Amino acid sequence: MTVNILDKIRQRAFEIWEAEGCPDGRDVEHWKRAEAEVAAAEEAQVEAPKAKRTATPKAAKAESKVAGAKPATARRSKPPVKT
Repeated sequence: MTVNILDKIRQRAFEIWEAEGCPDGRDVEHWKRAEAEVAAAEEAQVEAPKAKRTATPKAAKAESKVAGAKPATARRSKPPVKT
């Protein structure tokens, strides 16, 4: 675990301890609960970008039509020929 993760766990365990009225003797319980919550949040952050990358080209094309954008495959017309 990195220091940043440990800081997040420490902060969350403190928040849980405070929310429960600052009870004595439950530090390990609060720490484990905080570890689980931080791990779940970290996992969700990792999974979110993966979901965006798995969009199919067909779905991306449909989304661009909805937004009014031209598809990436649109061709430009040829410039007029000067005579």
